[in-house]
Amino acid sequence: MRWAALDFETATRSGASACALGVVVVEDGVERYRQAWLIRPPYNAYHWSNVRVHGISPDMTQDAPEFPEVWDEAMEMMGDLTMVAHNAAFDVGVIRGCCELYGMAPPTSPYLCTVQMSRRTWKDLPNHKLPTVAAHVGAELVHHDALSDAAACSAILRACIDEAGARSVDELIGHHAIKSRHVHAV
Repeated sequence: MRWAALDFETATRSGASACALGVVVVEDGVERYRQAWLIRPPYNAYHWSNVRVHGISPDMTQDAPEFPEVWDEAMEMMGDLTMVAHNAAFDVGVIRGCCELYGMAPPTSPYLCTVQMSRRTWKDLPNHKLPTVAAHVGAELVHHDALSDAAACSAILRACIDEAGARSVDELIGHHAIKSRHVHAV
């Protein structure tokens, strides 16, 4: 079992405004790496509503590296692993938006959405928001902390795999008849 769970926080409504990234890498079913980064968004500009959600402010990222430096480091950790995110459309949109802004090619990695997986695995939950599903699987969560969100996402994927009796992410995809998607594809 191999995957890289990730979570972005953004400074504005723009997907190209990453201000934090959390990554949890699982290989052979064991968590191997866990890291968080603050990212200096373009012009270090923030919208007040985003700050209110995650608590990250311009003074915290003034001296932080920009997306390309952080993304290169994160990609070294993640390699070609399947990327997993809760509401993956948001996080993949951040990757695509930031890569476009900085003239970088997006990765060719496949990705999975744990919202989609949890909907198929636990149909009777009142909703499939990260706090609800994390609580259901017993994962600790400090919501909107990028590393905590990534760790909860990883725990959700593991619980989905266990619930399905699957031996791998690919087997889980087959079990739920989900079409594989890739970050570089639009």
